[in-house]
Amino acid sequence: MTADDDGPGTFARVALGETGFERAAVWSAVGFAVSYAAFDAVALAGGLVGVVSASGAAVPVTSGAGVVAPVAAVLAALTAVGTVAYAAVGAGALPAVLLAYGPLAAVLLRTVGPAPYAVPLADPLPFAVAVAEPLGVALAAAVAVGLAGYAVGRVVAGVGGDREAGAETDGGATAGGDADAID
Repeated sequence: MTADDDGPGTFARVALGETGFERAAVWSAVGFAVSYAAFDAVALAGGLVGVVSASGAAVPVTSGAGVVAPVAAVLAALTAVGTVAYAAVGAGALPAVLLAYGPLAAVLLRTVGPAPYAVPLADPLPFAVAVAEPLGVALAAAVAVGLAGYAVGRVVAGVGGDREAGAETDGGATAGGDADAID
């Protein structure tokens, strides 16, 4: 370890990263909106063009029930890849968790939450509970995906690993010891 890696700011650098929360918060909100609407968009597109069954006959999709699992899987995978990429460019662990929360919250609200676009004003307590449960699970999933994405992203970026062979060390010498070696 080098002297600049051992300071009290190391934890803050790991937790916050170099890119901060602003970008993560914006992309989390955008990810929530796009992911929430993606279920409707795929169901609409499937209804317009028809879904081809195993026998080759076109089967119209009138409800979005047939697209929930594939859309949820694709969105979860995209969230994981995005979190890895975000961490690879300098995000910290907490912004990576925040980035993952938005899309995962939308996916869980659409898959196990209450009926979309319907808020019962007469009895809002069961609705609030039905919304809070998927959001709590989404927080746990975001912590898991965000921290795993952070770890993988840091490995992909090469942070925390050994220096490459031939990289410059003290005094401008290469790892082989010759400062002016030309091979």
